[in-house]
Amino acid sequence: MTKKEFKTEIRQATASASGDTATRVMKRVIVMIILAVFTAGAAMAQNDSVPADGKKKGGFGSFVKRIGEQTTGINMSDETFAVLPARAKQLIGVEVVSCIGDSKSGDVLLILAVKAKQNNVKTNLGKSCGNGNQKCITGYDTKGKTFEGKAVGSFSEVFADKENPVGIPVQYEFNFSSVPSTLKAIEVVHVEFAISGAANVHSGMSDIEPIQVRNIPIQWDVEAE
Repeated sequence: MTKKEFKTEIRQATASASGDTATRVMKRVIVMIILAVFTAGAAMAQNDSVPADGKKKGGFGSFVKRIGEQTTGINMSDETFAVLPARAKQLIGVEVVSCIGDSKSGDVLLILAVKAKQNNVKTNLGKSCGNGNQKCITGYDTKGKTFEGKAVGSFSEVFADKENPVGIPVQYEFNFSSVPSTLKAIEVVHVEFAISGAANVHSGMSDIEPIQVRNIPIQWDVEAE
């Protein structure tokens, strides 16, 4: 039923109604509205199918899954998403720029981008590791095997807080070593973080966990853009 036909049905039904008949007609109208909503939802859900080109189209179903994932941190699809603690989420967003692997060396370069939502935000990603002169994040595969990603850059670059202009992606690079080329995706990466300037928020506080980035596909042996 088209939108025009639906409106016509409603007008005809209500125009001829009176007394007890009006009550019955109103029930019919309510049923028609419910059916229309379900029909629209079903049409949107069809967009979640994977076409011949292998590219998944977003729709009503994937939208619901993304909301559930970002709220609970539980995987409901294969889409990449980030889970931020509530206080951090008010200040920043985190995205995956790329995750490229070299099958010969086993190195995987993960690039994350941080976008500030408020002015005067400075960020720093990673926790101290090694002899305290490096910063790292921790990745996991589906079986729980861990991979340590070391921040790329000099000591001063890695440990200095970065300015985050509102809405501008500020990149952080981490290199994972000895990753098997059979690994198609990193299941989850735990990212310790610190936010200063607009607020003093960091993981390690009693009520704040690390940022989680989930379902990160690895592109093996491709040229970085």
